[in-house]
Amino acid sequence: MPRRTATLEDVARAAGVSQQTVSRVLNRPEVVSARTREQVIRAMQALHYVPNRSAQLLAGKAAPSIGLITASLTLHAPSQIAAAIKSHASLHQLEVAIAMPAQADFVALQARLDELRAQHIRGVIVSLPLESATAERLVQDKPDMACLFLDVSPEADVCCVRFDHRDGCGACVRHLWELGHREFGLLAGPESSVSARLRLASWREALHSLNIARSTTVFGRLERRQRLA
Repeated sequence: MPRRTATLEDVARAAGVSQQTVSRVLNRPEVVSARTREQVIRAMQALHYVPNRSAQLLAGKAAPSIGLITASLTLHAPSQIAAAIKSHASLHQLEVAIAMPAQADFVALQARLDELRAQHIRGVIVSLPLESATAERLVQDKPDMACLFLDVSPEADVCCVRFDHRDGCGACVRHLWELGHREFGLLAGPESSVSARLRLASWREALHSLNIARSTTVFGRLERRQRLA
């Protein structure tokens, strides 16, 4: 039979103190005597008590957090990006709150940002393909939140992480050319992705620079189950 989850009341009873004292140990430990703090902590450990995160948020005592707005984590690329963000955030003792809007439009994104703000989060990574106008409007609408975008145009007037698609695609094409290949194919990302469109343009530019006429482009999606025949 599963063990019943310990409550704040259980901790108070085990430590022989009031529930208010347990709450102070969690939220304002400096106002509680060392002896009482030790009693409460021992009781928490014995009962395997886990503080309620929602209550801590209300008290302003939750671990510092950042937000991540992303596509469904059932998709391969978004899940890999989210895993990397969480891994690096943990190195800096940061929690990551993830929001996944059904649509990548302004209204849906605005709602997700409002949800993250309600959790006292003021820094958000937006890992969704967005047109410049949408990204800029979000920043203007939420001046108290720092937003970092991962898939926007280089011309967008927002903070973003960009990759040099031109040099990267050029290096790939030249490498294959030097290996003796003369027919090229590109499995591009979804056409809705700004980064995918930039890579495609850079790819075509690199092919043109080497006078390569024979090439094939196939637009794919992000699902792991999809395969190029």
